[in-house]
Amino acid sequence: MTSFALLLLPLLLQGQHLFTAAFLSSSPLPIINNGIRSSTCNSPQQQLLSKSSTALFAVDEGPQEIAVTINTTLTDDKIKNLFAWVKCAFDDGEDKNRVDAYYYNNIELAIAAVFGDNLPSDSLPTKLLEMALKKEGLLEQYQQKEAIIEDEEWEEACVGDVIGRRDREQASLGAMGAAQWSGQWMTRPHSLLLVQNYTTVDDWIKPLKRKRRETLKRAGREAQNFTIITKPIRGGHPAPHSSYAHFRCVVQHEVRLLSKMYGASTNAFVNALAEAISRYIGTTRMAGVIQEYRDVSTNKVIGFAHEVSKGRTTRGQWFYCDDYAAKHYVWFHSVLDLVRRAIEDDRIDVVDLGPSGSDAFTDLKAQYGFEAVVDWPAVADYSGDFLYEKDQNEDEIGDDMIRMIEKLVERQAARDKRRKSD
Repeated sequence: MTSFALLLLPLLLQGQHLFTAAFLSSSPLPIINNGIRSSTCNSPQQQLLSKSSTALFAVDEGPQEIAVTINTTLTDDKIKNLFAWVKCAFDDGEDKNRVDAYYYNNIELAIAAVFGDNLPSDSLPTKLLEMALKKEGLLEQYQQKEAIIEDEEWEEACVGDVIGRRDREQASLGAMGAAQWSGQWMTRPHSLLLVQNYTTVDDWIKPLKRKRRETLKRAGREAQNFTIITKPIRGGHPAPHSSYAHFRCVVQHEVRLLSKMYGASTNAFVNALAEAISRYIGTTRMAGVIQEYRDVSTNKVIGFAHEVSKGRTTRGQWFYCDDYAAKHYVWFHSVLDLVRRAIEDDRIDVVDLGPSGSDAFTDLKAQYGFEAVVDWPAVADYSGDFLYEKDQNEDEIGDDMIRMIEKLVERQAARDKRRKSD
C-alpha cells in the first residue's frame, strides 16, 4: 500500500476553510467552525450540523490540523463509495435548499472521505460519505467492512442530469476545439484521417506498416471476447453512460494512464481521481453517441468510446476502458470501428481523434495514418450541424428559429473570414 500525509485544512476547525478548493462548483466554500452549539443556523455548515442526527463538530476546543493518510489501493468497493458521493453532486440541481451541496461538489473532499485511512469517525468527510452511502443502501456493508454485493440494476442505472439537445451541443464544443474554428484562440494540434477517398476500411489498413496491420487484425480477433452496443445520447434524457458501470471504467483508465505517465505515486493517484470525476461528469453532459464494450462472459461494461459528428467530421471525443480491456486491444478496435463507419457514411470526410495528452500518443496515432495538424479546422469541416440518427432527440421549443439564426451567424462569420483573408 502506498500512502502519504495529505493535510486536510480542516474538517471542523475554527476560522478555517474546508479543504483547499471546490472543483465542481464556482461557489466559495463556507467557513467551518469548531464546537457549534448555537440553535441559530446561519451558515450552510450550521444547517447541515443541525439536521444531522449525529453531531459533526469536534470535541476538543481550538483549531486543529489533521494529516489524512491516502490509501492508493483502488478497489471496486472504493470506486462504488466514490460514485455514491458523485451521485450526490448530480442530485445538486434537484433541491436548491440542500445545504450539503457545497461539500459534495468538492473533489478533494470526496477523495479524502473515500481513500483516507485515518479520518475520525465523527469528521465531516466521514459523515458526508455515510449520508451518501445510506441513500444507496450501502451504509451497513461499509460500516461492517463487508464487500459490497454486486447489484446489476444499481451499477447500470443512469443517474445523469436530464439535459436538452442544445445544452448538450453547447457542452460539447469546448472539448471539440470550437475555440479554434471560431477564431477565438489556437488549440492543440488534432490527429486527422481523411477518409473521403476510401471505399472500404481495407483501403486504410493496407498502406500501414506490417506491425500496425497485425495489431488491427488482433483487435478484430479480440472482438469475439466482447460485444459492442451503440447507445445514442438523447437530448431530454440522462446520458446512457451516466452509470457506475461506466464511472468504473473512467476511474481505472485515468489511474492507469497517469501512473504510466508520472510513475506510481500518491500525487499521480489523487490527480487521476480528480481528473476521472471531472471527465466523467463532463462526458455525461455532452452530445453524440456511445459505443459501449461489454465482456461476453460477464456482460460487464469494460469500456466505451464517445463519438460526436458535426459538419463533415466525426470526432473520437473520449475513450475510457478498465484494466481488462486495456490488455485486449479495445482502443484499437474502437478506432478500427470508427474509421469503418466513417468510410461507409457519405456525410463524413474526416475522422478526428483530437489532441493527445503526450507526444507518444500523437506518434501512435500517426502510425495509423492520423496526421497531427496545427490548422486542423482547414482540413476537418465542422461548419455544419451536429449529426444525429432519426428521432434521437426530443423536440425543443424554438428549434427551427434557433437553427435559422445559427446558420445566419455562420454565414456572417464566413463572410468576415473571407474579407480578412482578402
